[in-house]
Amino acid sequence: MITHLPLCSIPSPKTVLVVGGGDGGVLREISRHSSVEHIDICEIDQMVIDVSKKFFPELAVGFEDPRVRLHVGDAVDFLRSTPEGKYDAIIVDSSDPVGPAQELVEKPFFETIARALRPGGVLCNMAESMWLHTHLIEDMISICRETFKGSVHYAWASVPTYPSGVIGFVLCSTAGPPVDFLNPCQSYREVRRSDQE
Repeated sequence: MITHLPLCSIPSPKTVLVVGGGDGGVLREISRHSSVEHIDICEIDQMVIDVSKKFFPELAVGFEDPRVRLHVGDAVDFLRSTPEGKYDAIIVDSSDPVGPAQELVEKPFFETIARALRPGGVLCNMAESMWLHTHLIEDMISICRETFKGSVHYAWASVPTYPSGVIGFVLCSTAGPPVDFLNPCQSYREVRRSDQE
């Protein structure tokens, strides 16, 4: 969901950045989108990647895609040096926003992401459980509405391994070609069908 919600919402995404996602699962799902030409992933912890490749090869297969460029380091630093408007989509698959990851739900981080997106580009960011973290979700949505001048929505999916069985996502778009997150440009069925051909 964290991959297909943003990538199905814009026509023919070509450049994608993944923040976190060291298990490779998001990369695996991005690879199903044939329009994508370049995928950067910025993961702070090399050990996460190594462990996933060793014990979860069905997820880590995403690292084998030739379109992937791995950057091990701090995503905040990586994004600061990213040219303005470089990405069609940015997916933030990070840990819970406590401790070092707190920075990933604050206004300066979202401003840096917005700068790195092209006009009409999209962000999908982890946004916790609507049953347990309403105050955090409200804060994130408020910051995103100030920062992104297109659409801002909250989505959720059932994931039994998360507390309360639900995980949420904040979907945002920058000013530019309008993005309608409620009516995607392509369906997941189309993505799966083209992946199987």
